[in-house]
Amino acid sequence: MLLDSVPPPEQRLDTMDTFTFSCHSGLACFNRCCRNKHLTLTPYDGLRLKTTLGLHSDDFLSEYTLYSLDPHSGFPIISLKMGDDPQKVCPFVGSNGCRVYKDRPTACRLYPLGRASGKKQGQTTRDTFFFRLDTPACLGVEEKKVCRVDAWREEQGLNPYIEINDKMLGILFHPNRVWTMPLNEGQVQKVMVSCYNLDLFREFIFKTRFLESFEIDEDTRLNIEADDAGLLDFAFDYLDRTLFPDHIGLVP
Repeated sequence: MLLDSVPPPEQRLDTMDTFTFSCHSGLACFNRCCRNKHLTLTPYDGLRLKTTLGLHSDDFLSEYTLYSLDPHSGFPIISLKMGDDPQKVCPFVGSNGCRVYKDRPTACRLYPLGRASGKKQGQTTRDTFFFRLDTPACLGVEEKKVCRVDAWREEQGLNPYIEINDKMLGILFHPNRVWTMPLNEGQVQKVMVSCYNLDLFREFIFKTRFLESFEIDEDTRLNIEADDAGLLDFAFDYLDRTLFPDHIGLVP
Protein backbone atom coordinates (compact mmCIF):
# COMPACT_ATOMS: atom_id res chain seq x y z
CA MET A 1 0.00 0.00 0.00
CA LEU A 2 1.06 3.62 -0.51
CA LEU A 3 1.74 5.37 2.78
CA ASP A 4 2.17 9.04 3.61
CA SER A 5 4.58 8.11 6.40
CA VAL A 6 6.49 5.01 7.43
CA PRO A 7 4.99 3.14 10.41
CA PRO A 8 7.22 3.33 13.49
CA PRO A 9 9.29 0.22 14.31
CA GLU A 10 7.05 -0.73 17.25
CA GLN A 11 4.10 -1.19 14.85
CA ARG A 12 5.98 -3.45 12.44
CA LEU A 13 5.45 -7.20 12.50
CA ASP A 14 7.50 -10.11 11.20
CA THR A 15 5.78 -13.22 9.87
CA MET A 16 6.24 -15.06 13.17
CA ASP A 17 4.93 -12.20 15.35
CA THR A 18 1.48 -12.41 16.92
CA PHE A 19 -1.43 -10.05 17.50
CA THR A 20 -4.91 -10.42 19.01
CA PHE A 21 -8.01 -10.02 16.85
CA SER A 22 -11.39 -11.55 16.07
CA CYS A 23 -14.29 -10.12 14.08
CA HIS A 24 -17.82 -11.49 14.49
CA SER A 25 -21.45 -10.36 14.52
CA GLY A 26 -21.49 -10.31 18.30
CA LEU A 27 -19.33 -7.20 18.40
CA ALA A 28 -21.11 -3.85 18.74
CA CYS A 29 -18.87 -2.43 16.00
CA PHE A 30 -19.67 -5.20 13.47
CA ASN A 31 -19.81 -3.71 9.94
CA ARG A 32 -18.96 -0.20 11.18
CA CYS A 33 -15.48 -0.44 9.69
CA CYS A 34 -17.05 -0.99 6.25
CA ARG A 35 -17.90 2.66 5.68
CA ASN A 36 -16.34 6.02 4.87
CA LYS A 37 -13.05 4.46 3.81
CA HIS A 38 -10.49 5.30 1.15
CA LEU A 39 -10.07 1.69 0.07
CA THR A 40 -7.46 1.35 -2.66
CA LEU A 41 -8.02 -1.53 -5.07
CA THR A 42 -5.13 -3.44 -6.59
CA PRO A 43 -5.46 -4.81 -10.14
CA TYR A 44 -6.09 -8.29 -8.72
CA ASP A 45 -8.77 -6.88 -6.40
CA GLY A 46 -10.52 -5.43 -9.42
CA LEU A 47 -10.24 -8.70 -11.33
CA ARG A 48 -11.81 -10.71 -8.51
CA LEU A 49 -14.61 -8.22 -7.88
CA LYS A 50 -15.65 -7.70 -11.50
CA THR A 51 -15.65 -11.47 -12.02
CA THR A 52 -17.82 -12.27 -8.99
CA LEU A 53 -20.19 -9.45 -9.98
CA GLY A 54 -20.33 -10.71 -13.58
CA LEU A 55 -19.43 -7.31 -14.99
CA HIS A 56 -17.36 -6.09 -17.91
CA SER A 57 -14.33 -4.14 -16.68
CA ASP A 58 -15.79 -0.90 -18.08
CA ASP A 59 -18.99 -1.34 -16.10
CA PHE A 60 -17.20 -2.30 -12.89
CA LEU A 61 -14.87 0.71 -13.08
CA SER A 62 -17.73 3.08 -13.88
CA GLU A 63 -20.12 1.84 -11.20
CA TYR A 64 -17.88 0.93 -8.29
CA THR A 65 -14.61 2.84 -8.43
CA LEU A 66 -13.03 6.28 -8.19
CA TYR A 67 -9.97 7.36 -10.16
CA SER A 68 -7.11 9.59 -9.07
CA LEU A 69 -3.38 9.99 -9.63
CA ASP A 70 -0.72 9.59 -6.98
CA PRO A 71 0.71 13.13 -6.67
CA HIS A 72 4.28 11.87 -6.37
CA SER A 73 4.59 9.03 -8.90
CA GLY A 74 1.76 9.88 -11.26
CA PHE A 75 0.56 6.26 -11.11
CA PRO A 76 -3.22 5.81 -11.27
CA ILE A 77 -4.99 4.98 -8.00
CA ILE A 78 -8.27 3.09 -8.19
CA SER A 79 -10.36 3.11 -5.03
CA LEU A 80 -13.73 1.66 -4.10
CA LYS A 81 -16.63 4.11 -4.41
CA MET A 82 -18.52 4.24 -1.15
CA GLY A 83 -22.31 4.73 -0.97
CA ASP A 84 -24.09 8.06 -1.36
CA ASP A 85 -25.72 7.71 2.07
CA PRO A 86 -24.49 9.97 4.93
CA GLN A 87 -22.42 7.15 6.44
CA LYS A 88 -20.87 6.26 3.06
CA VAL A 89 -21.32 2.53 3.55
CA CYS A 90 -19.39 0.11 1.32
CA PRO A 91 -21.63 -1.01 -1.58
CA PHE A 92 -20.89 -4.64 -0.80
CA VAL A 93 -21.80 -4.73 2.89
CA GLY A 94 -25.13 -6.06 4.13
CA SER A 95 -26.67 -6.66 7.53
CA ASN A 96 -24.97 -10.06 7.72
CA GLY A 97 -21.58 -8.79 6.62
CA CYS A 98 -19.71 -8.68 3.32
CA ARG A 99 -21.67 -9.87 0.27
CA VAL A 100 -18.47 -10.48 -1.73
CA TYR A 101 -16.50 -11.99 1.14
CA LYS A 102 -14.75 -14.73 -0.85
CA ASP A 103 -13.53 -12.07 -3.31
CA ARG A 104 -13.01 -9.20 -0.85
CA PRO A 105 -10.09 -6.83 -1.57
CA THR A 106 -6.58 -7.17 -0.19
CA ALA A 107 -6.99 -4.43 2.43
CA CYS A 108 -10.10 -6.14 3.85
CA ARG A 109 -8.28 -9.49 4.07
CA LEU A 110 -5.32 -7.89 5.81
CA TYR A 111 -7.33 -6.01 8.46
CA PRO A 112 -6.38 -5.26 11.25
CA LEU A 113 -2.96 -5.30 9.61
CA GLY A 114 -1.45 -3.33 6.76
CA ARG A 115 1.36 -4.33 4.47
CA ALA A 116 3.85 -1.85 3.03
CA SER A 117 6.75 -2.03 0.64
CA GLY A 118 9.42 0.55 -0.10
CA LYS A 119 12.94 0.94 -1.36
CA LYS A 120 15.49 3.39 -0.07
CA GLN A 121 17.66 5.22 -2.55
CA GLY A 122 20.63 3.08 -3.53
CA GLN A 123 18.99 -0.17 -2.44
CA THR A 124 18.32 -2.96 -4.95
CA THR A 125 15.77 -4.85 -2.83
CA ARG A 126 12.47 -3.71 -1.36
CA ASP A 127 11.75 -3.53 2.34
CA THR A 128 8.38 -5.23 2.78
CA PHE A 129 6.65 -5.62 6.12
CA PHE A 130 3.34 -5.97 7.93
CA PHE A 131 2.25 -3.49 10.56
CA ARG A 132 -0.60 -2.99 13.02
CA LEU A 133 -3.19 -0.46 11.92
CA ASP A 134 -4.38 2.23 14.30
CA THR A 135 -7.91 0.97 15.01
CA PRO A 136 -9.24 2.73 18.15
CA ALA A 137 -12.93 2.09 17.35
CA CYS A 138 -12.46 -1.60 16.60
CA LEU A 139 -13.53 -3.94 19.39
CA GLY A 140 -12.07 -6.90 17.53
CA VAL A 141 -8.55 -5.97 18.57
CA GLU A 142 -9.60 -6.41 22.20
CA GLU A 143 -10.63 -10.03 21.62
CA LYS A 144 -8.48 -12.77 23.12
CA LYS A 145 -7.84 -14.76 19.93
CA VAL A 146 -4.10 -14.83 19.24
CA CYS A 147 -3.11 -14.75 15.56
CA ARG A 148 0.33 -15.22 14.03
CA VAL A 149 1.06 -13.18 10.92
CA ASP A 150 2.03 -16.09 8.66
CA ALA A 151 -1.01 -18.11 9.76
CA TRP A 152 -3.24 -15.04 9.24
CA ARG A 153 -1.97 -14.77 5.67
CA GLU A 154 -2.98 -18.36 5.03
CA GLU A 155 -6.32 -18.19 6.86
CA GLN A 156 -7.43 -15.03 5.05
CA GLY A 157 -6.45 -16.31 1.60
CA LEU A 158 -3.87 -13.56 1.21
CA ASN A 159 -1.08 -15.49 -0.46
CA PRO A 160 -2.34 -15.34 -4.08
CA TYR A 161 -3.22 -11.66 -3.60
CA ILE A 162 0.25 -10.83 -2.27
CA GLU A 163 1.96 -12.82 -5.01
CA ILE A 164 0.18 -10.94 -7.78
CA ASN A 165 0.16 -7.57 -6.02
CA ASP A 166 3.94 -7.72 -5.64
CA LYS A 167 4.24 -7.87 -9.43
CA MET A 168 2.59 -4.44 -9.49
CA LEU A 169 5.21 -3.29 -6.99
CA GLY A 170 7.81 -4.45 -9.48
CA ILE A 171 6.39 -1.90 -11.93
CA LEU A 172 6.15 0.86 -9.32
CA PHE A 173 9.79 0.30 -8.34
CA HIS A 174 10.99 -0.42 -11.89
CA PRO A 175 14.79 0.04 -12.16
CA ASN A 176 14.43 2.16 -15.31
CA ARG A 177 11.91 4.53 -13.82
CA VAL A 178 13.10 8.08 -13.22
CA TRP A 179 11.67 8.85 -9.81
CA THR A 180 11.64 12.61 -10.33
CA MET A 181 9.35 12.24 -13.34
CA PRO A 182 5.65 11.34 -12.92
CA LEU A 183 4.04 9.12 -15.55
CA ASN A 184 2.94 10.91 -18.69
CA GLU A 185 -0.56 10.53 -20.14
CA GLY A 186 0.42 7.66 -22.42
CA GLN A 187 2.04 5.73 -19.58
CA VAL A 188 -0.99 6.23 -17.34
CA GLN A 189 -3.23 4.90 -20.09
CA LYS A 190 -1.01 1.81 -20.48
CA VAL A 191 -1.27 1.05 -16.76
CA MET A 192 -5.02 1.67 -16.64
CA VAL A 193 -5.88 -0.50 -19.62
CA SER A 194 -3.50 -3.39 -18.98
CA CYS A 195 -4.00 -3.62 -15.19
CA TYR A 196 -7.51 -2.39 -14.48
CA ASN A 197 -9.50 -2.87 -17.70
CA LEU A 198 -8.65 -6.45 -18.61
CA ASP A 199 -11.54 -6.84 -21.03
CA LEU A 200 -10.32 -3.87 -23.05
CA PHE A 201 -6.71 -5.09 -22.80
CA ARG A 202 -7.74 -8.46 -24.23
CA GLU A 203 -9.48 -6.72 -27.12
CA PHE A 204 -6.36 -4.64 -27.71
CA ILE A 205 -4.22 -7.79 -27.89
CA PHE A 206 -6.44 -9.85 -30.16
CA LYS A 207 -8.30 -7.26 -32.24
CA THR A 208 -5.38 -5.05 -33.23
CA ARG A 209 -1.94 -5.79 -34.70
CA PHE A 210 -0.45 -6.11 -31.22
CA LEU A 211 0.71 -9.71 -31.66
CA GLU A 212 2.64 -8.77 -34.80
CA SER A 213 5.02 -6.62 -32.76
CA PHE A 214 4.88 -8.27 -29.32
CA GLU A 215 5.85 -11.90 -29.69
CA ILE A 216 4.43 -14.43 -27.24
CA ASP A 217 4.47 -18.22 -27.31
CA GLU A 218 1.38 -20.24 -28.13
CA ASP A 219 0.77 -21.43 -24.55
CA THR A 220 0.80 -17.86 -23.29
CA ARG A 221 -1.52 -16.75 -26.08
CA LEU A 222 -4.06 -19.45 -25.23
CA ASN A 223 -3.79 -18.65 -21.52
CA ILE A 224 -4.38 -14.91 -21.82
CA GLU A 225 -7.22 -15.47 -24.26
CA ALA A 226 -9.18 -17.57 -21.76
CA ASP A 227 -8.03 -16.64 -18.26
CA ASP A 228 -8.13 -13.20 -16.61
CA ALA A 229 -5.48 -14.08 -14.02
CA GLY A 230 -3.15 -15.19 -16.79
CA LEU A 231 -3.93 -11.99 -18.69
CA LEU A 232 -3.09 -9.86 -15.64
CA ASP A 233 0.16 -11.75 -15.18
CA PHE A 234 0.98 -11.00 -18.82
CA ALA A 235 0.05 -7.34 -18.27
CA PHE A 236 2.86 -6.98 -15.73
CA ASP A 237 5.33 -8.52 -18.18
CA TYR A 238 4.05 -6.15 -20.87
CA LEU A 239 4.51 -3.12 -18.60
CA ASP A 240 7.91 -4.29 -17.42
CA ARG A 241 9.09 -4.37 -21.03
CA THR A 242 7.35 -1.27 -22.40
CA LEU A 243 6.47 1.29 -19.72
CA PHE A 244 9.90 2.93 -19.38
CA PRO A 245 11.63 2.22 -22.72
CA ASP A 246 13.32 5.63 -22.94
CA HIS A 247 14.97 5.51 -19.52
CA ILE A 248 17.12 2.40 -19.76
CA GLY A 249 20.17 2.72 -17.60
CA LEU A 250 18.78 5.51 -15.45
CA VAL A 251 18.13 4.44 -11.87
CA PRO A 252 16.90 6.43 -8.89
